[in-house]
Amino acid sequence: MKSKAFQKIQKARAGLILDQPFFGSLALSLNLKEDPACETGWTDGTSLGFNPRWIDDMPLEKVKGFIAHEVMHDACDHTTRRGGRDKKRWNIAGDFVINALLKESGFVLPDEGFIDPSCKNKSADQVYAGLSEPEKTPGGEDDGQGGDDHEQGMDPGGCGEVRDAKNPDGSDLSPPQKKEKEDNGKIRKRQAVQQAKQCGNIPAGIASLVDELVDPKVDWREVLRRFVNACAKNDYQWTPPNRRFVYQGLYLPSCRSEELGELVVVLDTSGSISETELQEFTSELNDILETFQCKLTVIHCDSEVEQVDEFDSMDTPLRIEAKGGGGTDFRPPFETIEKRGLNPVCVIYFTDGCCNSYPEEPQYPVLWAKWGEYEFTPPFGEVIEAQA
Repeated sequence: MKSKAFQKIQKARAGLILDQPFFGSLALSLNLKEDPACETGWTDGTSLGFNPRWIDDMPLEKVKGFIAHEVMHDACDHTTRRGGRDKKRWNIAGDFVINALLKESGFVLPDEGFIDPSCKNKSADQVYAGLSEPEKTPGGEDDGQGGDDHEQGMDPGGCGEVRDAKNPDGSDLSPPQKKEKEDNGKIRKRQAVQQAKQCGNIPAGIASLVDELVDPKVDWREVLRRFVNACAKNDYQWTPPNRRFVYQGLYLPSCRSEELGELVVVLDTSGSISETELQEFTSELNDILETFQCKLTVIHCDSEVEQVDEFDSMDTPLRIEAKGGGGTDFRPPFETIEKRGLNPVCVIYFTDGCCNSYPEEPQYPVLWAKWGEYEFTPPFGEVIEAQA
């Protein structure tokens, strides 16, 4: 016989199907699983786990809020997109994005923490990059490498946690498997939206979010991370061993650090880059320094180099103020790199693209992070549209 908590979850889910069909439809795709070992509840995109005692103590409306919260973690692909980022911080970022939207949609959440209306139109990636240091690892340090379900159990927001999607044997999904899971999720989201529209009940914020999730714009932050990650070198050690495989009796090396080497960032300080845009870009640099062991050189340049700053992974959070304000010339920063004897693994040039003075193509890779409305086709390097 099913427990009271299990029946309560079923009743709450049935209520969502009638009152909030988008959430109810998606909830039906998750397997219900009692888990007394977890603090509150969780989802890994396949199951909806819950602590029976926690569910027993909650009114039905909050149970509905819990289910909707977990459904949105899955709908936003939070179970597949964490990568090497800190687990607690990723949970918090996802909670900020989800809870603002759920409150606007009329849900009563199990806990009122981590609610900020300004986060509802942001991605978890954006919120994660902007979280302050104390929020990064509440309750202690975390290496971001994952682990078994009990080790991964954490719910700083009190509404239910998100766990990485896994294979049935507990192993990590491969990139193709993650892609397949996300593609299948898009189909379920389309079906859920269609069902909700037929019932005449889908919150406007949810409809617009699903449009973005199903047919997303390319996020420049993800492109930037992939570009930088491709230049990094992993360093492995045998002590301690990789915890993901110890339970199988396998002692494999763990990743000690990710070394990036020398990274050069050039800031176009010609005056057309706003403070908001600079802060957005700086938050991404902070994330790079927190993820990789590297030396960062920041070159401020308009028509000439105005200032050169050096940072390393111990200098976060960065505070960068643009120095300059004249015209634009792309050549001086590359000359400075050569004069200083720098050997960058890559150069990221943050600019509005309003310039036609280019140096000869360097031997190292260059990523142009272009902000603004100017047409920009440089003779070398890759270009990303760094729009907020």
